[in-house]
Amino acid sequence: MPSPRVSGARFDHLVQQAREPAFWLNSELKLVWVNRAWEELTGHSAADALGLVCRAHGPNRDGDLSGLAGSFFPPPEALAGHPCVVKTLIVPPGGERRWRCVEYRPFHHETDGLAGLLGLIRPLDEPHLAPDSEAQRLRVELMEVRDRLADRYGLDQLVGRGPEHGRLVEQVKAAAQTAVPVLVVGEPGTGKRLVARTIHQLGPKRHAPIIPFDCAALPPDVLERELFGPASGNGDPNAPPRLHLPEGSTLLIGDVTDLPRDLQGRLASALTPDVRLIATTTSDPEAAFRAEQFRGDFYYTLTTLVIRLRPLRDRLDELPLLAQHFLERANIRGGRQRHGLSDDALRTLAEYDWPGNLRELARAIDDAHGRGDHDLIEPEDLPATIRGHLGAAYVLPQPPQPAASLDDLLTQVERRLIENALQRARHNKSRAAEILGISRPRLYRRIKELNIPEEPEPPDETAVPVNHVPDAG
Repeated sequence: MPSPRVSGARFDHLVQQAREPAFWLNSELKLVWVNRAWEELTGHSAADALGLVCRAHGPNRDGDLSGLAGSFFPPPEALAGHPCVVKTLIVPPGGERRWRCVEYRPFHHETDGLAGLLGLIRPLDEPHLAPDSEAQRLRVELMEVRDRLADRYGLDQLVGRGPEHGRLVEQVKAAAQTAVPVLVVGEPGTGKRLVARTIHQLGPKRHAPIIPFDCAALPPDVLERELFGPASGNGDPNAPPRLHLPEGSTLLIGDVTDLPRDLQGRLASALTPDVRLIATTTSDPEAAFRAEQFRGDFYYTLTTLVIRLRPLRDRLDELPLLAQHFLERANIRGGRQRHGLSDDALRTLAEYDWPGNLRELARAIDDAHGRGDHDLIEPEDLPATIRGHLGAAYVLPQPPQPAASLDDLLTQVERRLIENALQRARHNKSRAAEILGISRPRLYRRIKELNIPEEPEPPDETAVPVNHVPDAG
């Protein structure tokens, strides 16, 4: 259906009659007019909103103007001159998240060229005559996924879908609600640091600093100085080690298998409830323990809660959504606004092996974002390595890790806490109960219910733990 060609006077009359929330985008996709109903719906005044450029990304959780402008980015069908309807999420500042439909009506000048787009905002259940936009299907799905994450968990960056991803988010939420050490395991580029920072941000000490240390990049003497402070000849050599970190902070240790063994022991002894430990590794922690890369005391402390991240080759059903997420992140940064990815481009991405996982996907989308002169990313916009499927030569397929339910995960956490307390107390149950902050009878009851041996031998640092519980994935 061709778009109407109207004079300025006729258009002014048309928009003034709009009773539903309405707005006008000019040919540069700037908001140049909104009505009173739009102001009431969005929580922003016309004076603040006019002049905003709509970009191809969804709204953010804060309900600010930049995110709001993303709620009204028109689909390609409308820009091509065809009326259409698209579902969108509107987030007022500090208000209720509102799902609506926007009907876009393109207008041309009487002579030639697109004059702009009239947007009419209506409830989802209200019937409309214009067809739904197919080109923005992934954009809408991404908004829905992020909205569900924000509503249920208070986060919107761990994008994904399906039962496996749901279990991961439950693990992250459970980890954030405790103060126990967390080990995040995954191949390079799987998002270990993002998971670690999300755990910190969801926790009760989110306003305290998170302090990263990269064990693979820092020499041992630098690690020692940064963790425990400068050496001093005046201190008591028999005094227990203390961390040189602000109270309430989270210590994020990357490549933890590279932490020297002497520092592992000092760190295990120095941890207190005032400092949270989150570590990441690309290695199998059990194999690292058998290879004596981990001390026994540090291993028991570190593996209280283990979160495993799947490689991207095992998440291909989520790849379109993840690609759209990285594309919208590129759109936020500016430049040409790309609406999405063509079906051919998505097929090309799905045929690649992704040895670099999410990090490689983000870079590929960033690279494609700057190429081509069309709205959708096409296969020719993608890097040659992706189109040539060169990743297969470098990837050894890994079997997926078994997943655990949330109840199983919490049971594993409790078992680890009790085992760790018993180790620290040298199996003195009264002392272990004090460490755990519970009564001695309760400790005895849980030891029996969890089938923990009453008097296990103290573990040798080089031995595999007899009662090791498989890590949750």
